[in-house]
Order: sequence, then structure tokens, then C-alpha cells
Amino acid sequence: MHVDWEERVDFRRLHAYRLGRARQAIADAGLGAVLVFDMNNIRYLTSTTIGEWARDKVARFAILTRTGDPILWDFGSAAKAHRLHAPWLKPENSRAGMTGLRGSVAPEAGLSDDVARTVKDIMREQGVAGEPLGVDIAEMPMVFALQACAIKVVDGQQAMLDARQIKSKD
Repeated sequence: MHVDWEERVDFRRLHAYRLGRARQAIADAGLGAVLVFDMNNIRYLTSTTIGEWARDKVARFAILTRTGDPILWDFGSAAKAHRLHAPWLKPENSRAGMTGLRGSVAPEAGLSDDVARTVKDIMREQGVAGEPLGVDIAEMPMVFALQACAIKVVDGQQAMLDARQIKSKD
């Protein structure tokens, strides 16, 4: 809780610290970016959450390149809420979208394919095309779609664990 008589948690400093740690872990792991579906990793990169109910849905995801800002995909109403209430995220970096909702949407619908093409475009735009993409957890159709786009998919969970290992004073 913020008070006017002392400084407690400085959330902007916390955001900057986490992104700095994540970018360093990405670089140290030899990755161009991480694509995260794990709720803990999404929160670490974006400082957003939508509640415990979403933990097992594998519906939200985010990407962070070594060179860019985090981009978050969430349920449509949540993406809109983040644009309104999470000013540390660029409004255009809070997007509606999902990949399959743990099999609720058949791979033939093409959601994972669309996301994979978008990820490839983001990596190209941010100067990390052709570099490995670390993924923490994902549905297999998502992994296959990334590979079909000629993206080298590797373990990204360890890089995120390394980033999250040392805590800030906030």
C-alpha cells in the first residue's frame, strides 16, 4: 500500500528491474526472445494478472525480445483493461488473442499458425530474426506452428527462472 509519508514499493522501478533481468537472462541464454505462457512468467514480464482461474488455461501469453518491450496477448476484455489500467505497457502491446485454450479450439482453426507468423514478424522487426526463441510451456500445436515458420524453438523456462531468481528491493 502506498502512503504519503514514506517510500515503499516503487512499481516503476520494479518493472524496470524485472525487464532488465529478463533481457539479461535472454542474452545470457543465447536467445533472441522468450515466448511465455506460464502465468508467473507473464506476470514477471508484464506486471499483469487476471486471476487464479486462468492459471491452467494456457490462454494468455507474452513475448519479450532482447531489444524490445513486452507484448501481451490476453482475453479481449482483459487486453482492453490492461490498456486502461497498465500504463507501463504500450497500448499497442496489449492485444487480444489466444492459441487454443488447452484444446478447446482445434489446431485446424489456425490460431497457433497466426500467432507463429506474428511472432516471426515481431522477431524480424526487433532485429532478432533467425535467433532461437525460448518457450516456457506451450501446447504442441503452437510449438509445431513456430517450427513451421522456421523458428528454432528451445527451452525458455530456464532463462525465466534465472531472471526471477534474484529479487529486487521492491
